[in-house]
Amino acid sequence: MNANIPPLHCWVRESHITDDRYGLEEAYAFGICSIKGRALGFHVMLASGAHYRNLPLSALCVRKDAPHAELEDLAYWDCFTNAPEVTVFEFLREHECIAYLPTGEKRGIYSFTVDWLPDSAENPGFTLTPDQNKCGHVILLEDGNLAMLPSNRVAWRDGYWIGSNPDPKSRRYGLTTEIHRAESADRDFSKSNFFFY
Repeated sequence: MNANIPPLHCWVRESHITDDRYGLEEAYAFGICSIKGRALGFHVMLASGAHYRNLPLSALCVRKDAPHAELEDLAYWDCFTNAPEVTVFEFLREHECIAYLPTGEKRGIYSFTVDWLPDSAENPGFTLTPDQNKCGHVILLEDGNLAMLPSNRVAWRDGYWIGSNPDPKSRRYGLTTEIHRAESADRDFSKSNFFFY
């Protein structure tokens, strides 16, 4: 249920860890916790030496002046399984983007991606269903908050290929619903005795 993330210098809103409603404590987020049906949680080491786990996106910010944001305004989905997988896509590393949040659009920078493996072969849930499977790109928003968004809620931008005003919504892209396979009953290479079959 735990996975490492690239260490992220941040602040924790003390309302999540003390009775101080407005304070911030400097920290490093260094891991995530995924519990099926719950919001993504973060492991953080506070400047005091305390280690907190399972803090939600709304508890963290990367700028001290970040406005408070509700959890449901920063993520669309809870965790799909107890088996998270974290990837930092090199092509997306620190890539600028537009985050389509429930409350509107904000600019941000890519940090890492969370994907979910099936909890078991007997019960894969939605993780193997093409039109239901989602990853969560963790985005550092320009206002200082963090968001976790699926691929269809992020538009990437750059100064050399896509440009600064991407508009994927106008393209009317559809969901991927097919499962593709290279193998079929008509292509059985396993019975060939030739090395170069």
